[in-house]
Amino acid sequence: MKNRIPDSVIEDIRSRADITEKVSQSVALKKAGKYLKGLCPFHSEKTPSFTVSPDKQIYHCFGCGAGGNVFKFVMETEEISFLDAVKKMAQEVGVELPAYSPDQPPGERETLFRLNRLAAEYFQRQFNAPEAGLEARQYAKSRLLDSETLEKYQIGWASPGWRGLATELAKTGRCKAELLEKAGLVRQKEGGGDYYDRFRGRIMFPLKDAQGRIIGFAGRTLKEEDGPKYLNSPETLLYKKGSTLFGLDGAREAIRRRDSALIVEGYFDQIRAHQHGIKNTVAACGTALTPAQGQLLRHLTSNVTLVFDADPAGQAAAEKGFEVLLELGINVKVAVLPEGQDPDSFILDQGAEAFLRHIETAQPFIESYIQRTLRNGDVSTPSGRVEVVNRVLPLLLKVKSQIERSEWVRYFSEHSGVEDKALLNELKKAMEQNQETLPPQAASPARSRLEPGFYLAQLALADAETAAFIQQEIALEEIHNPAFREILELIYQTLDQAAPLKVDRLLDRLDNPEARTWLSRMGLEPITFDDPKKAARHCIHEIKRKSIESSIEELKKQRREAEKAGEADRSRALHSRLREMRLSLGAWQA
Repeated sequence: MKNRIPDSVIEDIRSRADITEKVSQSVALKKAGKYLKGLCPFHSEKTPSFTVSPDKQIYHCFGCGAGGNVFKFVMETEEISFLDAVKKMAQEVGVELPAYSPDQPPGERETLFRLNRLAAEYFQRQFNAPEAGLEARQYAKSRLLDSETLEKYQIGWASPGWRGLATELAKTGRCKAELLEKAGLVRQKEGGGDYYDRFRGRIMFPLKDAQGRIIGFAGRTLKEEDGPKYLNSPETLLYKKGSTLFGLDGAREAIRRRDSALIVEGYFDQIRAHQHGIKNTVAACGTALTPAQGQLLRHLTSNVTLVFDADPAGQAAAEKGFEVLLELGINVKVAVLPEGQDPDSFILDQGAEAFLRHIETAQPFIESYIQRTLRNGDVSTPSGRVEVVNRVLPLLLKVKSQIERSEWVRYFSEHSGVEDKALLNELKKAMEQNQETLPPQAASPARSRLEPGFYLAQLALADAETAAFIQQEIALEEIHNPAFREILELIYQTLDQAAPLKVDRLLDRLDNPEARTWLSRMGLEPITFDDPKKAARHCIHEIKRKSIESSIEELKKQRREAEKAGEADRSRALHSRLREMRLSLGAWQA
């Protein structure tokens, strides 16, 4: 029965499956060093002796002796055959099983693997040929690829001729041209004519599966006029574009060891990283990350850093990749390189250590996304705030943990300067109801009246003595809301000029439409305070308390980064500043 599915397919399924995830569906596992332990599902016990090794992808019970791999676990727990267990896991991890028929015999996959291996050997011989491969070797030299890297990646050269590979494989492969076409190595002329090489005049990169077997090729042209820069194999029985990560075969052990993977965009980015010792790197190769690619990484690590270009295309790819990985329960960070640089150029210019230092500063993807959205948005107006929220909201909805969602809402509030409680309540309500946008009425300025800045402006307008007290006690920089800050700035200027605080006169001097709206509302709906000075003190207290709390959070973040980087002196200095800030906060609260 087992032989009905080729060993190569079974190995592909095994490489994608995660025994920890499969066992966790029926056994509650807890971390125990580098292993996971739980109560054995195969015999009754009170003390956990059932042990899973995520690294080796096996399990063993020290009580009853049961053990095996993911297929064995499925067979034993569901009482099914090996073949059925393989089929079940194939469906779960997204591997399509070959359908056997007279025109697709069981050995076809193995034949295609052999043809790809022979093709790679031919391309390597062409690359090393004294005259035929000279241009290719010069290009490789210009990209600073050393001989060890060229050999490791089996980089080759497809000569410009039309039938070089087809002729070679007809002899060494001893197969018909139709099978070479199935392997994606040749094409047939329109109208049923002769077959010719698919790849011509290109540097060749073999594409490999997780076990290092060649499943296809990518060819890079040396001249812009020779067609698209990169030409990949068509989808075949072996090669599925969205199910491959370039370099995974050489990165698997490093990813497991470091419990972290770096995903870059291009072939040369990945090769450069490996050449400089950054072994836990794979490349998506210009495609948006797919669930199948995410599955390849999931059983190796739960931590991924996306290292994509800073241009819009790179940011869009990062966003798509984040959504895919988040759905798989993977922690996602993003490292944005300086404008105009990619990992290849960055490592060449500044070295591997500088690149790794940059990677260590990678932010959680949502944090980076919020910051970028705030930079490109406008939170100075109600409609602008809602527009920014509506760009952030769909991403927050993808976070499954309610606690984590709430933390990101708090982060958004602190870094946007939006203290509009009603607006933030609308945001929380939208997330609870899975709404992807806020209604326009969420922008209503009447909803922000609880902000201390609003009351300070009202107090200053109501009483000149209180206005002077406010000016003395709080700086404009401490007022986060731009509209209230602008109103108070105008009030301070008027006090300095010893002019009367008349709303109608002040309105003439305001350019910001939102600030004018607020000031006119204050003039029409003045608030009466029993003790203006006491109310002012309370508002100032709230503003300074929030400012100190925000500073504490920032210091805590810096201290975590220092500890992670092993910077003991900086960590101690930040800890000392944190203690001072907490004492200051305690004084304010007292």
